[in-house]
Amino acid sequence: MLLLADRNFPGYELWGRAAATGADLLWRLKKNHVFVPLRRLPDGSFLSVMGTPAENVRYGQARAAGRPLPGPPAGHPVRIIEYEVSIRTRDGGVRTESFRLATTLLDHAQAPAGQLAALYHQRWEIELSYGELKTRLRGPEVILRSRSPQLVAQEVFAFLVVYQALCSLRVCAAQAADTDPDRISFTVTVRLARDQVANQAAATLPVLQNAVAQTITDLRDELLPARRSRCYERKKRPAKNTYPSRKIDQPRPASAIAYTLTVTGDHPYLGKHA
Repeated sequence: MLLLADRNFPGYELWGRAAATGADLLWRLKKNHVFVPLRRLPDGSFLSVMGTPAENVRYGQARAAGRPLPGPPAGHPVRIIEYEVSIRTRDGGVRTESFRLATTLLDHAQAPAGQLAALYHQRWEIELSYGELKTRLRGPEVILRSRSPQLVAQEVFAFLVVYQALCSLRVCAAQAADTDPDRISFTVTVRLARDQVANQAAATLPVLQNAVAQTITDLRDELLPARRSRCYERKKRPAKNTYPSRKIDQPRPASAIAYTLTVTGDHPYLGKHA
């Protein structure tokens, strides 16, 4: 299993806990994270160490003072991949963005840097999984029925188990069709699984195996079209509060003021298209 994550998550403690599960990690890094190259690899990546918080402070102070420290810091061994993505649109515009990834896959022959860089963009597909789990699987206007924390956790776990089983079915169908799993429709998978489950009461193992095989055949007959390459520029939403913030040492205006009101009726508002 390869776990992808955005650049707000990498840290010594969380990295160690995630790697301890047995999954390999491929997480994006912020620009201000410092990683000292220990060994350059043929594919352009390099080996480094994700230091402990104390080691990061010690090495940061040494760099600021111009005092090199012997040896790498103590921490998790990682491999750093740096690359740029250039996008050319139909109107001739070009946009380039720099990326930097950290991974537990230290062998460049097993996982070349180019393959990992090309794979990272699929991280956004977790948003599709959220929609499949919360909307398409659960159904419209259906909420959790439980009324206690323990039963809510049990019901959520049941949804996750069913969702994982449906995803495994999609992978089997994709392997049988020799295509990418994202071309297997989740909505069609749910519909076919419901049709089969309704007829499987007290079914034997051969009957269940035949039902799975028939479902996989039906999924192969309803493949989605291949996804097109597209991009969407990241922009921030305007802040709700547009007033300037008041600083602590900023003097307040005098509270003793006088008001003057003037009634103006010479320019009445007669509507937008008066």
